Amino acid sequence: METPDAFLAPDGQAVRMEELLSINIRIAGRNYPLSVLPEDEETAREAGRLVNERFLGEKNKKKKRDDMDILAVIAVMNTVRWLNARSEKLALQEKITQRISRLDELIDSTLAT
Repeated sequence: METPDAFLAPDGQAVRMEELLSINIRIAGRNYPLSVLPEDEETAREAGRLVNERFLGEKNKKKKRDDMDILAVIAVMNTVRWLNARSEKLALQEKITQRISRLDELIDSTLAT
């Protein structure tokens, strides 16, 4: 099976594999290789650092819990935060769109008089 030499980035642009940087993120005492866009390297490293900090904090609180259980809980909680942020963003975008439409109506009615 062939591996693709390109993929779509989150912005929809095609990215060739050779444009990616190979980095390692250390979480829970293990290295995880990642391929990231150069402009995402700092963010990916920061994300790895934050996940590892959260892991260590949870590990210290619940010493008898399995590492995979802790990582699963962190993944779910981070996804909840992401979904909430996305909902807030969409609501804000809708509010801005409504206000722009209202301003457009006001401008049109002012120009018509």
